[in-house]
Amino acid sequence: MSANFRLIKKSDPLTYYETQQESFLLGKSNKCEIVISDPHIAEVQAKVGKKDETYFIKNMGKDPIQVNGRSALIQVLKNGDEITLGKTKFLLQLPTTNEELAKTVAFEAKTMVMNSPSNANAGPRLVCTNSAGKSKTYPLKKDKIVIGRSSEANLKLVHPLVSRKHCIIAKHDNAYNVRNISTTNPVYVNHQGISEKRLYNGDQLKIGTFSITFLSDRPEDVKTVKMKVDTKNKRTGWSLWIAMVLMLTLGGYFVYLHGYVPWKIKQTLLSVSKQIDSEKYQPAHNTLKRLLEKNLSPEDTHQARELLAQTALAITRQKAKTESVENAKKYLMAYLAEYGSGKESRMLWDRLDYYRLAMGQQFEGAKESDLALRQYAAIREDSLYYDEAQKAVRRIWLAKQQPRREDQTVTQLLKEAETHFNAKRYLTPVNQNAYSLYQAVLALEPQHQLALQQIEMIKNFYREHGETFYKKKQWQKALTYFERYNFIDPEASDIKKKIKICRNTLTAPQKPPQKNKQNKSEPAQKPDEKREEIKRLLEESGTESSWLMQYLFEDQKGEKNSETPW
Repeated sequence: MSANFRLIKKSDPLTYYETQQESFLLGKSNKCEIVISDPHIAEVQAKVGKKDETYFIKNMGKDPIQVNGRSALIQVLKNGDEITLGKTKFLLQLPTTNEELAKTVAFEAKTMVMNSPSNANAGPRLVCTNSAGKSKTYPLKKDKIVIGRSSEANLKLVHPLVSRKHCIIAKHDNAYNVRNISTTNPVYVNHQGISEKRLYNGDQLKIGTFSITFLSDRPEDVKTVKMKVDTKNKRTGWSLWIAMVLMLTLGGYFVYLHGYVPWKIKQTLLSVSKQIDSEKYQPAHNTLKRLLEKNLSPEDTHQARELLAQTALAITRQKAKTESVENAKKYLMAYLAEYGSGKESRMLWDRLDYYRLAMGQQFEGAKESDLALRQYAAIREDSLYYDEAQKAVRRIWLAKQQPRREDQTVTQLLKEAETHFNAKRYLTPVNQNAYSLYQAVLALEPQHQLALQQIEMIKNFYREHGETFYKKKQWQKALTYFERYNFIDPEASDIKKKIKICRNTLTAPQKPPQKNKQNKSEPAQKPDEKREEIKRLLEESGTESSWLMQYLFEDQKGEKNSETPW
């Protein structure tokens, strides 16, 4: 039997199209082997063929087909590629060998893949059980692991209800915490939906159809019950009588304040949880906002804010579905302006970046590049969507280089590119730089050796200079060169790590000289500073300060410094 060719709809993983043919047509016509209902797809959009165990796709429609964001008449396909047909994005899934095909089974049977050995019997660990009752043990040897169906996940769970990067288990302050990083699928701990929660020995996680038990032999991972013991001073004579009267007088108030009020708060939180389970999000949201105005205990405050974040996320999703992504984003920004400082809101910051990315893609599709760039540039650097946004900025930049090059031959492009290359005009100014010209050559001849060689030399220039300044701890200059390298090759993981180190070093607060010891008790970040940080994160004018905007979309005049990295 030949290998399956399966297209999985990215926005709905439960919808997919597959065939076992090695050569077939794809489009919206009934004569195609794979028929996709999308008005933007041609009757016969593409032909797929297989040669020497490799799949190829040939565009037969007037509109382009994109594979991983790139368009060409004929493209090689690999397992996991993102294919855009019309307005629909698909993920390609195919076994690479006949042996793998023979092992292909339903999602329920294909359960989990662990990237680390699982033979440890002690210490913190996860026991993962699938719906068929089969279990595997995963020792927590790292301080941080990612769980999801992506090949990059440490614990890989293959099922449509599991997100590519579903949740993170990380060790902070000698305690393990689980945080939901999926914007579409929930994480349950002991049957309760959570955004982030401390894990104790025996806690049960539910991710898709998988049950995961956290086990630990460490004493600090055992949940203890704290008991308060009240002691009373012995009194004699009339002083004892006065004390008894005072206790009787204050007894009712004490019972009310320390008994009834906490009980009432617990009951309110329980009632709100039931409202959320019944999808009555707005009433639950209003109740929680009123509750947070009261003087709650730290534990109750955390639970209330966590539930409030869940209701805000649900309301946002409803607005995106029934109204528009823009209205959902506005609602979310208003919420984060008021409640965005707590760790309970982390998933909402990710959701905001998701909407920014979606709106950027809408503007980009409508050829409104400036509006698209404003959305992409506002996405946070530590966001799950930052790399994808930077790729989109790179895509727009390359598109701006091409129109005036359409009538030029490869020889003309190479000659002009050489002039800019020798002058070290690698990325700027716009429409007059070596890299864009070599990309134009590759658009005409994808395997042109000279163009590929010169691009590698440009990359080496940025890497070597970046490494030099990195070793000298000149972080700003190192960051400048590494960012240019990352623009050309966004998949280089070692450069990404060094970019993160440079940024963290540059943004770390400088320690003032310690003239005395009175400042030790000052908080790490004052409330006013936190509000300013949230305000900055909610700003959507990031294009003015982004290095991409400054160095790629603006012509630099009068620049003569030989160290200028373009």
